[in-house]
Amino acid sequence: MSLLRVEDLSVVYDEGDGTAFEAVKRVGFELDQGEFVGLVGESGSGKSTLGFALTRLSKPPARIAGGRILFDGTDIAALSIEEVRTQRQGGFAMVLQSGMNALNPVRTIRNHFMDIFAAHGHVPPRARAARAEELIAKVELPPATLNRYPGELSGGMRQRVSIALALSLEPRLMVFDEPTTALDVLVQHAVMNTIRQLQASENFTAVLISHDLGVVLEATQRVLVMHDGVIVEDAPSERILNAPQHPYTQMLLSHYGDPRAAEVSVPGLDRRAEGEARPAPDTGAVSGARTAGAAARQRLGAREPIVVSHLTKVYPKGRRGAATRAVDEVSFTLEPGMSMALVGASGSGKSTIAKLITGVERPTSGTIAFGGTRIDTLRGRRALKQLHSEVQMVFQDPYAALNPLHTVEYILTRPVENFTGLRGGAARARVRELLETVGLTPVEKFASRLPHQLSGGQRQRVVIARALASDPQVIIADEPVSMLDMSLRAGVLALLEELRRTRGVSMLYITHDLLSARLVTDRILVLDKGVVVERGDTAEVLQRPQDDYTVRLLDAVPSPRG
Repeated sequence: MSLLRVEDLSVVYDEGDGTAFEAVKRVGFELDQGEFVGLVGESGSGKSTLGFALTRLSKPPARIAGGRILFDGTDIAALSIEEVRTQRQGGFAMVLQSGMNALNPVRTIRNHFMDIFAAHGHVPPRARAARAEELIAKVELPPATLNRYPGELSGGMRQRVSIALALSLEPRLMVFDEPTTALDVLVQHAVMNTIRQLQASENFTAVLISHDLGVVLEATQRVLVMHDGVIVEDAPSERILNAPQHPYTQMLLSHYGDPRAAEVSVPGLDRRAEGEARPAPDTGAVSGARTAGAAARQRLGAREPIVVSHLTKVYPKGRRGAATRAVDEVSFTLEPGMSMALVGASGSGKSTIAKLITGVERPTSGTIAFGGTRIDTLRGRRALKQLHSEVQMVFQDPYAALNPLHTVEYILTRPVENFTGLRGGAARARVRELLETVGLTPVEKFASRLPHQLSGGQRQRVVIARALASDPQVIIADEPVSMLDMSLRAGVLALLEELRRTRGVSMLYITHDLLSARLVTDRILVLDKGVVVERGDTAEVLQRPQDDYTVRLLDAVPSPRG
């Protein structure tokens, strides 16, 4: 008999007006003991809703509207909350996407284990300390981790803690919901190795939920593809990779690529071949596109490069250790119209460099020159405002970057007024122009919407439009697609490339995603612990890396084809 049998399962979200939205539609499948299965699909496909239902963690307004979830022969969909709680120990557990959100920030990791042991009573009091140390060792963390708080741990460490907490229930089924989405490629690789090793050694059935088909195909034996609440394909991973049957599966697979390949392409983006010249930016078009307010102001850089020389940033000694040298003697030049990638794992110094270039923080030593302006010596709000009219940020999380209480029109009108001096009808016309530039048309439809009424890709386009409101010369894009589905990433990357080509915008592209760096950048700098370990033409560096750290980054990229 299968460990888990799902029959005609439907999950709905009750709307405030009495209607219900069906997120999971009469789904059925079986899982055997010890299977490692992927559940893949884009945001809104119903995969996370299904995962929560399988572990009975659904909360209002979500509810199971029909069907059965037979776990070891028992229909857990029909059990009360108290009955489900008794089933969890030795039954099923879930690891959530964000390790920080899954942990209580004011309790130590040891307290988290003790709470679980006390709630389920499956570990005698005298054995609890030793059991916590045993579990934390299983996920390759030192015993001292138990005495720390979640905020003192890295993202990868928090995710390992979440896995250990789930293991404490000795489950036979574990559901992992996007466990590596927010992690850099090296940490993602390490966490996935830990999950695979634990699944093999503990012999639990695993369901890996992800929108990244590359990660799923590399890790799992079988893949369920979900689209619009329905499982549209269920096949061994090898067959999904080499002979996908459903058009949606084929679309997902088309957005996977190897940054090391001689030729790289994904739908919606121009093919990138080794040594192929890219279209030069049409900087002459920029002046003609300027609004009256933007053209009238004094420009800081006048289409000059940003020159970073011997940049160093040292953070003072913290409570638990020595001073941190976040950026160490970094030098580079971002030419007008160039797109340059800063790549590296978390903690490599990428985002710190962005903060220094935008004047948010000041360097310990070194210089940052933009035309005749020294960014590293700027003082006062007026000088920084003038800098930010020319150098703008596109942030990683489009959900957190927009005020949920304001409409898109209001969000864009504020920077238009602040940077260009336009008011009234002229400002609204500029907002419409920005929405058209980022492809949010018809503009009347999107201008009146609130952020929660937009998809992730649409929200990120609003963030880009806001960055363009001042008509900047430079955009610093800090992990702009890491929170988006595969198909949405291509659209945002294509937009950034179009801005570079048609408006002459220079772009500093910060990422740990080497495929996207290959697709949209000319040059690349590889950072490790604040030091530039390799630089050069993007295709050249990614195809023929010279530094061991670059090789490690590339080896960590999911490679289903081996």
